[in-house]
Amino acid sequence: MKLAYRVFILTLTFTLFATAAFAQVDSSRRSANDDRNTAPTVGTGGPMGGPTGLFTVYDGQTLRRGEHTFSFAISNYDRDPGNVDITEVPVSFQIGVTNSFELYFNTDAYRAIKVNSPGNLSSFYLPNSQINGVSRGAIVLAPGVAGTFSNQAVFRPAGSPFAAFPFIGANAGTFGVQFPNFSGPLFGFPAGTNAQLGPITTAGDGAAQFRGIGSVFGSILPGLVLQTTNVVPAPGGPGVTVPTSFTTAPSYLPDAPFINRTYGETSLNTFTAGFKWRWTDINAPVGFGMVFGYRWNYDTAHSARGFNQMQRGSGPGARWDRGDFLVTMFADARLARWANLSVNAGYHLNSQTRGDFGGGDDVVLLDRPDELLLSAALDFPVNKYFQPILEFRSLRYVGGRTPNVFENHPYDGIAGFRVFPQRWFGLGFAYRYHFNQQNSGSFDDDSFTTGVTVPCVSGTGSGCTPLVVNNTFSGVPPGFQLSSDAHGYIVQFLIGRRDLRAADVVNEWANVTALNLSRETLRGPGCPVGTQPVGGVACDDNFTIDVATTAVDPENDPLVYNYTVSGGRIVGSGANVQWDLTGVSPGTYTITAGVDDGCGICGQTQTRTVTVAACECQQRCECPSISVTGPAGITAPGETMNFTANVVGGGAVTYNWSVNRGTIESGQGTPSITVRTSSADAASNVTATVNIGGLDPACDCPATASDSGPVDDVPQPILVDEFGALQNDDIRARLDQFFIELQNNPTNQGYVINYGTNAQITARERLITNHITLRRFDRSRITLVRGGDAGIGVNTRLYRVPPGADNPTP
Repeated sequence: MKLAYRVFILTLTFTLFATAAFAQVDSSRRSANDDRNTAPTVGTGGPMGGPTGLFTVYDGQTLRRGEHTFSFAISNYDRDPGNVDITEVPVSFQIGVTNSFELYFNTDAYRAIKVNSPGNLSSFYLPNSQINGVSRGAIVLAPGVAGTFSNQAVFRPAGSPFAAFPFIGANAGTFGVQFPNFSGPLFGFPAGTNAQLGPITTAGDGAAQFRGIGSVFGSILPGLVLQTTNVVPAPGGPGVTVPTSFTTAPSYLPDAPFINRTYGETSLNTFTAGFKWRWTDINAPVGFGMVFGYRWNYDTAHSARGFNQMQRGSGPGARWDRGDFLVTMFADARLARWANLSVNAGYHLNSQTRGDFGGGDDVVLLDRPDELLLSAALDFPVNKYFQPILEFRSLRYVGGRTPNVFENHPYDGIAGFRVFPQRWFGLGFAYRYHFNQQNSGSFDDDSFTTGVTVPCVSGTGSGCTPLVVNNTFSGVPPGFQLSSDAHGYIVQFLIGRRDLRAADVVNEWANVTALNLSRETLRGPGCPVGTQPVGGVACDDNFTIDVATTAVDPENDPLVYNYTVSGGRIVGSGANVQWDLTGVSPGTYTITAGVDDGCGICGQTQTRTVTVAACECQQRCECPSISVTGPAGITAPGETMNFTANVVGGGAVTYNWSVNRGTIESGQGTPSITVRTSSADAASNVTATVNIGGLDPACDCPATASDSGPVDDVPQPILVDEFGALQNDDIRARLDQFFIELQNNPTNQGYVINYGTNAQITARERLITNHITLRRFDRSRITLVRGGDAGIGVNTRLYRVPPGADNPTP
């Protein structure tokens, strides 16, 4: 009944896809000269099959709108841990929705898994797994939530009772306790009972803890016991089995983590639906885009029947509403007509395996790893019938996940070919090799140490004496079964519908019918500065010619205009361009115009000639304008004034200055001079004359210019204040006003004349000197002079002496 139901779903899906495909036809067709054919991928071993590509690598091609393909394949490959040989029969259907977007559906019509090393997989240590009627010893999380060994890894000896899924509440066994005693009290269960499997506890988002069943790291899968030995704790006592090579973390095959048959068969369990979308133009030599898929399993752990199929190897149990999201970016490049390179980078966001336990449907049995897939391939469509293919791919398990003690990240190589008797029908054959199977060379020399508790090696009941066993190994663990068969194969049959290829169209050449130039004679370049053309003939400074091309194509194909010139350069593109002949020597130059309609320059071209002649030049008289700019205001005697020659036009000149008064202090031979005046020049004008040298004598150009600057009269000392006998504070106030006057005229000197008797003058000078010191005024700017006794008592005159003025006399 189960098989009939699945076949019905599969048939209905294919029918819907096919109906949509036959209803669509597209006029955009591939060239009949293109040897490449499109076919769906087989996938398996990590990548999903169905989208257009090679065996497992997606190329940059997609089906044209309305094209579709049905694929049936057999894929055999090897995986570790467990030295597992997997044979799958993937069946897929794809349809082109647009020329760059296709839909696909994939399922496994049949799946067979052969486990050659069951002791390497934790799924063979579950309570319902037995070899010759005896269960294996395992390393489990102690049953119960109380007792001495709560939350510890303990050794569950071989021969524990068989328990059916979902295991919880079943007899966990004696754990080495001798009859008539029971193991229950060791783990917090009542006296007179053995421990029970469970309960289940959850923590965080990871896998739940299955006490008495799974490992201390979470999940329903226990740790492995690869080797044991018998020890006699007490002389004459019974022997006890203890593990000598074991793991506390589980070991599982991510694609079939719960398998417990050495050979299991399932069918129609895994379903993948999605799309492939090319983002570049369908005819571009480089293509890239993405592939998206959603994957789920029919068999899940929500029922004993579903879990039984999972233990046959049907899959990891991702329910339809909690499936896996698969995204792959692809790119390909056409290296030659007969060679293509394809690369893929994919990420599979895998869901957790969940199941029903005690009425709860959200218990995580296993936190599955995500998958990072990288691959590259070369294919060689040597003709439309035969296509060799080489592929290399890696699958790496990433993300938060249940620890996998013997996790293997497979590297696969695939070499094969496809044969296409027709574009719509083909066969594929390939050899597949697992490069890094778990043989002796895959284990390094790192040392690993783990420990586990054997609950009872002597004593009885709650008085048992436990034993802690430490396990240290490097390289291949003792008791680990190495893998020996890395070989696989792929056989594919595909059939579908393809659009009829487009036949070659005979191209009619495009011809250039006219080539027009704006000028055909150029004279130049223009004369240098200071010269002019002889006889008034015009010379060209612009050496750019406008070019207009007329071309005709009978098929109205897009045209690419091509220009060939014997000198200069072409500026622009298209029918109207410019021909720049700047810098060429006098002579004759040609331009040839042609057009390319996809054939090359196959049609008629047009050629035109341009003559470039030299320009004859003669000297041009250009006299410079000369002027002199003098000082803007009146200059005090003894100060300097500046004169500047203004020469506009002409060539390089020299400067020679002369003055009628004063002295040239600096600048002779330059455009600007500085003239120093004296008191003898007071109340007069200083005239500076410049004579320009370096002019062409034949041009008779003006060579001199002058300007004048007035000199002020000789300044006189200025009486600022005069006072006789006053109170000292009044004198100080008048001195402060005198200091302010001098500060406002920083170039002036202070001159103080004191009259009176020697005693009076000395007292007045002492007062003035002390106040200068008090006010911290610059003593060097004030001169004290004794004027003698004028018969009028003590008297003081304060003078401000401008620069150039004579000092006052007493």
